[in-house]
Amino acid sequence: MVAGAIVLTDCIFWFILVPFLAREHYNTFQLLPIAMHSTNVVFLLFETALNSLRFPLFRIAYFFLWTCVFVIFEWIVHACIRLWWPYPFLDLSSPLSPLWYLLVALLHFPCYGIFFLVIKLKNFLLLRMFLRDGESAPP
Repeated sequence: MVAGAIVLTDCIFWFILVPFLAREHYNTFQLLPIAMHSTNVVFLLFETALNSLRFPLFRIAYFFLWTCVFVIFEWIVHACIRLWWPYPFLDLSSPLSPLWYLLVALLHFPCYGIFFLVIKLKNFLLLRMFLRDGESAPP
């Protein structure tokens, strides 16, 4: 359920925030965000390598549900309490925030697809490594 969200947040963090926005919006680049956005993908890949769960495409609904619940929770928290917003382009006070939220919602599809490809690659590599010559893959 969280695999696509990890791919999405890590891509946004490492490919947008770090190179382009870190100097403007972060006074000092703190260790906690770096550690958080580095270790979660390591744990995701480790967990993916160890599990044998099937990955049906309908589970994207759980991914969207989790993301919607999280975004609504963040909106409520930031509306009630003045907190630092780690992703400045998602700040609700910006007039372009609805457009940014739509873009992030659409980016869920390729991120979920990337994780789908990781699962397919894992299955391909496992079959390749553990099948003997002349054997066929199980259905």
